[in-house]
Amino acid sequence: ENDPLRKKDPFMPLSLAILASVAPGHNYQLVDLLWEDLTYDEPADIVGISIRMSAEKEAFRIADRFREKGILVVLGGPQASANPFESKKHADSVVIGEGEKLWPLLLNDYENGCLKDFYVCSPELFDSKGHSVFQLEHLPELSELPKPFRNLFKRKYTFDMVFASRGCPINCDFCSVSNLFGKKYRFKPVEDVVNEINSFRNYYYLIDDTVFGRPSTYNYYLSLYEKIAQLPKKRYWTGQANLDAASNETGRKVIRKAVKSGLVYVAVGMESINEKVLKQSGSYSKMGFRNGEDVIAKMKQNIRFIQEQGIMISGWFALGYEDDDLDTWYRTFDFCMEMSLMPVFTPVNALKGTSLYTRLHDENKLQDNAGNLTNIPHHSMTNHQVMEALDFVAKKGYSLSVIIRRTWFYTRMISRSKGNSINDIIHKTIFNFITQIRVGKIVRSENERLRMKLIQKKEKDV
Repeated sequence: ENDPLRKKDPFMPLSLAILASVAPGHNYQLVDLLWEDLTYDEPADIVGISIRMSAEKEAFRIADRFREKGILVVLGGPQASANPFESKKHADSVVIGEGEKLWPLLLNDYENGCLKDFYVCSPELFDSKGHSVFQLEHLPELSELPKPFRNLFKRKYTFDMVFASRGCPINCDFCSVSNLFGKKYRFKPVEDVVNEINSFRNYYYLIDDTVFGRPSTYNYYLSLYEKIAQLPKKRYWTGQANLDAASNETGRKVIRKAVKSGLVYVAVGMESINEKVLKQSGSYSKMGFRNGEDVIAKMKQNIRFIQEQGIMISGWFALGYEDDDLDTWYRTFDFCMEMSLMPVFTPVNALKGTSLYTRLHDENKLQDNAGNLTNIPHHSMTNHQVMEALDFVAKKGYSLSVIIRRTWFYTRMISRSKGNSINDIIHKTIFNFITQIRVGKIVRSENERLRMKLIQKKEKDV
């Protein structure tokens, strides 16, 4: 109920729809808890729950409730993979890693009365600590995957979801993607991706780690966007991206091709404007810097190139490393305002399954997350000061006057960009305005969730 995306998330969930497609022949009912209320009275043999970090406690509560009714529970998703043994306390079985190859095997074991405690897809040997386990030691190829069973969802979403690749070699210390999906890229066949997109009605979200790719993947994305642009119906789409493609001539071609295929907006994990933090976190390599270059100047140059193609950008920053201070929040906000970025700031948090968590845990530097904004203590910033900074960003960064000014900035960029029709300009301008309104609401909702956590801790202490 307190999730900032509750009744706001425009994206169709994809993971469970994929699992249903790889093991057809069963009677599935998918429930999106960001939009639907859960009932415990529906008959079921197995309940599968995919967990993300912020919903772990709620997922465990739901799992316990079903198990009390005698229903078998399987937990999976990023958080179950990062916290498998805690998850096992609330489940009959836990799926770790990618589930396409594991889910049919799990259902077959269930039907034959030999369900394992853990089903693992990872090249790293999993220590089951005496539990029964089945492990695939190779990450699956992405060819010949069936189309996800999207029709199982009861509602229509603003954005369909699709992916073209998995894996990330960057391995930022606060991110779990490299651990989950590997450090090498794997690709779906271009035709498979295009055929999925051709079935969508309108908008879609390409959930690759960076839709601009990396030098080793530029040719794949050039081919993909060329094929998408040839579809008879144009569909606008969004995704997340890195800045480094704007520093590479082939990368710039990818960006231009992406726009021709319908790209209108990217969320860019810029992480910091502090060079020390970028290097410490591992994010430095995805910014497109060369030795000796001015970090801020190069970031601005890369941002502006992307914007000049008519692409709206939100800047995502993880603040609160040791080399940050309170002024970092406000300098980063000024940077966003200067560059016409939607500001999305989060206190850096050490998630289980990341190298940052492992390092700080081993150094005994983690704090209780229940009554703090993050589980990483800071030597100079208090919860109250960070909360004030978050509120400042939400109020100033998403005021109506700023939204109108940013919209006008992007309308000018879109108008100057080649290949945009009058309809494109009007449509993209409206899209930009509405997107900023919606992101602002989500940012404020997340701030309220964090504030309530501090208030509840204070009341509990009293």
